[in-house]
Amino acid sequence: MMKHIDRRKFLFGAGGSVMALPWLEMNAEEPVTKKLKEPSLRFASFYSPMGFVRDHFFPEKGDQDFLSMPTLKPLQNVGGKITMITGLSRVNVRGIDVHNQCSSCYLSSANPHGELKSPYPMDRTLDHLIADKVSHRTPIRSLELNCNTFKDLKESIYLDNISWYGPEHVATSMKDPLQVYKRLFKTGKSDKDITDLILKDAANFEKNLSRHDKDKLDEYFTSVREIEKQIEKLSRYYATHERADMKEPDEAPMTRGEYIRMMSKLLVLAFQGDLTHVATFMFAPERWGTPQRFHELNFTKSHHGLTHSQGREDVKKILAQVDLFYVELFAEVLEQLDAIKEGEGTLLDHSMITLGSGLGDGKDHTMDELPIIVAGSANGRIKTGRIINCPEKTPLANLWLSQAQLMGAGMEQFADSTGPLKGLLA
Repeated sequence: MMKHIDRRKFLFGAGGSVMALPWLEMNAEEPVTKKLKEPSLRFASFYSPMGFVRDHFFPEKGDQDFLSMPTLKPLQNVGGKITMITGLSRVNVRGIDVHNQCSSCYLSSANPHGELKSPYPMDRTLDHLIADKVSHRTPIRSLELNCNTFKDLKESIYLDNISWYGPEHVATSMKDPLQVYKRLFKTGKSDKDITDLILKDAANFEKNLSRHDKDKLDEYFTSVREIEKQIEKLSRYYATHERADMKEPDEAPMTRGEYIRMMSKLLVLAFQGDLTHVATFMFAPERWGTPQRFHELNFTKSHHGLTHSQGREDVKKILAQVDLFYVELFAEVLEQLDAIKEGEGTLLDHSMITLGSGLGDGKDHTMDELPIIVAGSANGRIKTGRIINCPEKTPLANLWLSQAQLMGAGMEQFADSTGPLKGLLA
């Protein structure tokens, strides 16, 4: 019987590059006929700026058919693994900029009523508190991704980051797909193709694998190779174009949607290969005034500017298109995770993926009734396929506390939480 091997020390290529294993049957308890060992739980928080058009996102109170809402329809393919949570709120600290609070304090562990160590109620964010406890399981402690390509930088770092090591100590996010790829798959000194280096080692390793495990390895290597080819194409493009002047990917070879998809695919590969179990992902910065070119929607608009005029039906229609655009991209990530078989379920089953925003209403700048979607059952611990209607002004920190506990962080209090979120667990 083959012994269990450390997935973090799976295969080494020239130059010290390493590629971790996806979940294989050999990770099961021996013999294979016994119940499989439970896969490790993954945590990711996706952030969409400036809220969502409310009457396209939230169903009528008590209506359980939330996936029929116009903005949420793209989630229907994985609807049985989705939980919508209403009634969650954050305290808006008056006298300081609301948008800066929205993003920089979204995952914050600071008490908004306490003595602040920065202009905003900031502290070590949820992702890093979780990573403190689980990062020993993976080569990469945490992954901070941001799909902001704007170069004007006229706004503050508070609007462009949701992940913080502590007050005023930002966990700088990666915005370049090539940078992300190198961090995931080119950890050694070699500049050679990581996949080519690894495949030769893998050939001998695969001789001892079951047909199922061989298929899983082939699936993973194929996915890595696919993203590698996209990165190579992008690198060739940058080699002949003035990169510094590109304010966002509005030229070949990427549209904005393709750019976000590439970043999303890298996150999926990081989870699939057990390279990290903790990630944050910003679709775009909060309040950025730069007009954004949404290629797929065929218009260039300032998302922030539009939110202030959403009382007009024509503007509201455009905003709803932007919201739908981001939810469609989020749905694609969930479908990819759900297509990857792992243990007795899928990678989505063994994850806890949240989509949310720091504003409940982009026009009135309220932090009540925040739009929050949680995907995945956290290894069967979350009851999915339903809506949880919390009492008004339930602290968002209650959800973060529950997620921290599910990830094994061993916390009893988080920020202004009043306890774990009631009704979340199965």
